[in-house]
Amino acid sequence: METGKNPSEIITDFLNFLEDAKCKYESAYADVGEEDRKLQTFLHDIELAPNRNERNRICTRLQQSRRARRMAKDRAKLYEHICKFYTDKQNQVLLKALRRLQNEQIAEEKYLFGPREFKNRVE
Repeated sequence: METGKNPSEIITDFLNFLEDAKCKYESAYADVGEEDRKLQTFLHDIELAPNRNERNRICTRLQQSRRARRMAKDRAKLYEHICKFYTDKQNQVLLKALRRLQNEQIAEEKYLFGPREFKNRVE
């Protein structure tokens, strides 16, 4: 047999990748929402800041927040199409077929690479 991964491991890796991409997308999208919620607080803090130094500190935190939001949004965009593919109802049939194929392939590999014994048919 060739060195490398078994076919079942490749199928498993692909299915795990799809699930992981969905989780990463949802996490990044939640981070974007969190940074959006911070925006209003920063605006009120700037409005009510007693002096220029305090406004500058708040504006620096606002800038950092906007950069963090941009990074989270970029992460979300990176996985957006994969997540949509994974959650699309039309693709669920394909994903179920891949899981069935994965199980069949695992069973076949257990047989092929497991212990075998020969039984004589004639005595």
